[in-house]
Amino acid sequence: MMEKVIDIFAMGYGTVPRMVMTDRELTIEAKAIYAYFAACIGAGDTYFPTVEDICKDLKMGMERFQKHKKLLIKKGYLTIKKDPTANGRFGTNVYVIQQLA
Repeated sequence: MMEKVIDIFAMGYGTVPRMVMTDRELTIEAKAIYAYFAACIGAGDTYFPTVEDICKDLKMGMERFQKHKKLLIKKGYLTIKKDPTANGRFGTNVYVIQQLA
């Protein structure tokens, strides 16, 4: 019987800078959230998972997610903008991974 080979890169992948992984002020949760965003953005997808789906994938509650996401924002690794196509309606967030200089 032939074994099926699974391509773990088939859904896309991203790059995580060493600077993020070695930042000792970041929590492990913040690093996981950053890596998740990097993987989604690196895949080039226009679809981005909802916060609820991200929390399920990372096995963390909404409050925990928000706390550690705020740390990424405070440190300048992540920016959140409103989707400009929403025209004032309930828009989605656009996550931007910052390239620090």
